[in-house]
Amino acid sequence: MRESWEFPLLNRQTGKEELATLYTPIADNNVDDFESLWQPPMIARLATIKDHDELQAASLQDIYWKWREKQQARSNRFDWMSFAVECGGETQGLMFVRTVGFARIDSQRNLPLIYIDLISAAPWNRNGFTDTPLYKGVGPLLLGAAISLSVNEGLDGRLGLHALPQSEDWYRQQGMTELGTDTAHPESLVYFEFTSADAQAYVSST
Repeated sequence: MRESWEFPLLNRQTGKEELATLYTPIADNNVDDFESLWQPPMIARLATIKDHDELQAASLQDIYWKWREKQQARSNRFDWMSFAVECGGETQGLMFVRTVGFARIDSQRNLPLIYIDLISAAPWNRNGFTDTPLYKGVGPLLLGAAISLSVNEGLDGRLGLHALPQSEDWYRQQGMTELGTDTAHPESLVYFEFTSADAQAYVSST
């Protein structure tokens, strides 16, 4: 059964709020939007990139993420959940979380948490990809959904994730605790966590 909730998103081009719907799980139309609406402009932008710095700034880190493959592989698994944000008739954000994870921060070490595996906003909503991003708040809405899931599962808002280099500053700005580079990760990414206190502070500020 697919569940949904409605939230306002700010259209930065009109200055007005629009009603967005948060869905779980991801549906075929969301994956279709990634492949037909998100990927083509990202691939076109990639073709114009001249150097590494420009690539980092363009926010193309998820250009080849395999949302359809993961949707099919994880759809009947109890330990995975997925979320999509729709607004204006299109998919504005996508997220996969694993419901079986364990904390690393000393204050909550080995306590269960929600692990964010993939989280992404449509390219037209990203600073860096465009000078005139459309909707503001897609990332915070998905992060808030993960916190709510953690609370509903009795995990007190605890979250964990590995951040791609382009996203590290954003997670710092959200108030997540940085634990440094995880050398055990295949890509040696920086690991972040929300403690219960972090999560409460985040929810109170948004």
